[in-house]
Amino acid sequence: MTDQLVKLLNEYGYQPVFLPKTGILPPELYSFADHKLIRLGALSAYFPEPVTFKPKSGKLGNIEGKVTSGKSGHAAIGFLQNALAVLGLGNLPKIDLSFAGTDGFDFAFTNVTYQAVDPAVLGPMLQSLKMGLYVPDEYVEADAMHVAYEYAYATSLKMTRADHQEFSVNVSGGIGQYVDLGVGGKTEVTGNSAVSFSGSDSNLAAFAYKAGRLHKRGTRWTFEPEVVQQGLVAGPPTPYLPAPTLVLRLEDIPVAQTAPR
Repeated sequence: MTDQLVKLLNEYGYQPVFLPKTGILPPELYSFADHKLIRLGALSAYFPEPVTFKPKSGKLGNIEGKVTSGKSGHAAIGFLQNALAVLGLGNLPKIDLSFAGTDGFDFAFTNVTYQAVDPAVLGPMLQSLKMGLYVPDEYVEADAMHVAYEYAYATSLKMTRADHQEFSVNVSGGIGQYVDLGVGGKTEVTGNSAVSFSGSDSNLAAFAYKAGRLHKRGTRWTFEPEVVQQGLVAGPPTPYLPAPTLVLRLEDIPVAQTAPR
């Protein structure tokens, strides 16, 4: 079954991703092949003349979804683990949701912001790309590349009961008995009906991005932020997702950050 976190973000057009580095801004070039995500760096480095992109920033509404665990509670725990991991709060020593008294939860990424470059701006510029010796030929030949043009960031994750009732155990003063974020995070209980999880580091790591597929046909580049469904009856365009149903993990493979001038 597709993880609920992945399904939720895919529905919003985002590819969930573990990016351990902070300060990453779009647009950026990636390769994804053989289940490996490789960051090739800022797209601006691959033009023969200096190019400066000015991403627009803003706030997004909360990204919300429901998770029903069943008797085991594994689905909600798995969602919470993955969601906190993409917020930079992985390796949790303790998660016990028995205090809630339910198997249904609402989760929401809160204080969500974005940095984005309009894909309509990128398309015409891509014909000037110069990969040179800085991107392996197999990445281009395998159609393995894409451009992340928007990153989403969040400071916290909010969890409530799906029925909007109070938790069955009063955890207002003792949530740490059930969920321990370690030294890198903190929890806050509101009205014994909501728990917010957040990191203590003000430097945000992106937890998801929107991307466009990058093709080369002969000498011409094409950029596809949307994919048209093929078949007897063509479906409406859908957002391009490098790996639907998956959370991608960045592999740090050194790649030159300056294309030939």
